[in-house]
Parts: sequence; C-alpha cells; structure tokens
Amino acid sequence: MNEILSNEEIDTLLDMFRSEGGALDDDGAVGAKSDMPIVAADNRVVSPIDLLKPNRLGREQLRGIERHFESAGKFLSATISDKLRTDIRCDCVAVEQQRFGAWLDAVPGPVAFYVLGMKPFQYPCLLTASTSLLYGAVDRILGGSGRIARVPDDFTAAEYTVAEALIGPCLDRICESLAEVVELQWSIENSFCNPSLAQILPSQDVVMTVYFQVAGEFLIGDLRLTIPFAAIEPLIEGFTRDRSVTVESGAMKDTVAKTLRGVPIRITGELGETRIRLRQMLALQPGDVIPLDKRIGQLAIVPVQGKPKFRAHIGRIGNRMGLQVADIIGN
Repeated sequence: MNEILSNEEIDTLLDMFRSEGGALDDDGAVGAKSDMPIVAADNRVVSPIDLLKPNRLGREQLRGIERHFESAGKFLSATISDKLRTDIRCDCVAVEQQRFGAWLDAVPGPVAFYVLGMKPFQYPCLLTASTSLLYGAVDRILGGSGRIARVPDDFTAAEYTVAEALIGPCLDRICESLAEVVELQWSIENSFCNPSLAQILPSQDVVMTVYFQVAGEFLIGDLRLTIPFAAIEPLIEGFTRDRSVTVESGAMKDTVAKTLRGVPIRITGELGETRIRLRQMLALQPGDVIPLDKRIGQLAIVPVQGKPKFRAHIGRIGNRMGLQVADIIGN
C-alpha cells in the first residue's frame, strides 16, 4: 500500500468486511484475534492489521511533542501556584494518539469540558479539567480554603466565569510553550460538564491527547488537552526539528567578556579593626571614638564580593577617605 487510507476509506473497508461475514476483535482489529502470523494458501506469510489503530505519529515525533508539553507543565506549575496562592505541581505525564471516540469513552468523570478555538487551527480542540480541581480552584480564587467536601454535578455560569481566571492563564502558558512551532490564539467557545455535548469531532478521527497531572496540599486532579491530528499534522516537522546550536570553541569569548564587564560587583575597603569588650560596646554613645589599628598611608585589605582581592594604601581625596591599590592578592 503506497498511501495512507482516509477515514472514509477505512470505514468503507470495514463495512465491506462485515457484509462478507468477517468479524472485528475486541480491540477493533480486522481478521483473526491472534497476533501470530498467518500462512496463506500460496505459502505467503501475512500478519493481521489493525485498521483502526491510530499510529500516525512515530516515536521520535511523539517525543519531540512531549518536550514542548513538558515545558508547558513547568509553566503551569508556576501559574497555578500564583493564581491559587499555594504550592502546586503540574507535570505532563503522557502524550498519546487515539481515536476521538475511544478518548471520549475513557474520560474519567466528572470533568468540565471547554471547547476551544485555537487559531490558526481549523478544527476545535477540547480541554477538560477535573471538577474537584476546578471547584476547589474557584473556592480558592474567591478567598476560601480550597478544601471542598462535595463537588456539584454542574457549574453555574458565574462559577465558569471565575474558573476562567485559572483556565485562561493556563491556556496562555500552553500556547507559549508551542510558540516556537506555531503562534496560537485561543478562545473558549463553550463550557459544560455533560459528556454527551463533547462530540465535537467524528468518533473515528485521530486526536493527540496531552495529560497534565496537578497536585498540591489539598488540590489534586488533571487537565487534558485534545488536539485533532489534522490540525497538528502540518506542524510535525517543527516539533521534531533539532534546535541545538553548536559553535566553535572560544567563539563566544568576546560576547561573554562584554556581558561580564557590565555585571555590578561589591567592593569594600576595610580601614581597620579593633577589639573591645562587650560592656564597652554596650556603653557606646553617639560621638564616642573607636580607635583603629590602621593609619593613613598603611596598607588595608580590599575584599571583592566578600573575598580579599587587593591591598591598598589608605589616604584622603579632599574631605573623603580613599584607597590606592598597591597589589593584587592571589589570582
């Protein structure tokens, strides 16, 4: 087979197979339920093919996409922690490809669904959030503790509005993590908790699903982003492109030196030291004089960032004290 079958062609083949008395196994594979090779009448060795298996992305392609969403997970940790004023950890735990119908059947409930427009994608995307996580976040945003004993079956319009104070920045961070590949502009087209309303794509369409696990002291749940494969397919090369840059040894020397020369440092001149008893220190009053062990003209130590770097002569510049560098200590 020289070309990839479309969804319509696959469905037609399956209908033809069923009409001729064939059967589908539990996983949707056509033919024998065994994965063992089959020997045909002319001694050719053939293997059963699962026409419904969504294997549009290779391992390296998936890994390239995972790297971007792992970066998004780090951004989300900081954003959610800031919005909820508590320590929250968010990790990208999986990036998978599957049929939309299979994903929808496996969505753990109850969850809140957000139908997203993600320009320039021509197809809608879905974001789901655990209702326990979202309702706790709403309570936290409104000044509560975030500890929820009971989660309602659905949210009110006002609660969805408050929840967008968290969902919106999260979508911003996800879009920022993909900015090297595509500039996305998100918009929330609809929000609901009823899974029957989430059938926004044909069941057999392949989608890419991204799972973010969110955990904190009293909040736990997940965010799941679903992107149609047709939307992300033109961007695959951008996700897998190697962005590492190699330069010759020493090529950055001038740039690094120029940058370092502008770094501010702290220099302290130690004009002298002395030892007094604790009772003398407690008895000090404004105007008292503390004699030091150094005189004008003698050498003093000049620390840089707290470490001795120079020896310098103590002197005066008009009415101000000054130090004249005499030599350098060590390297």
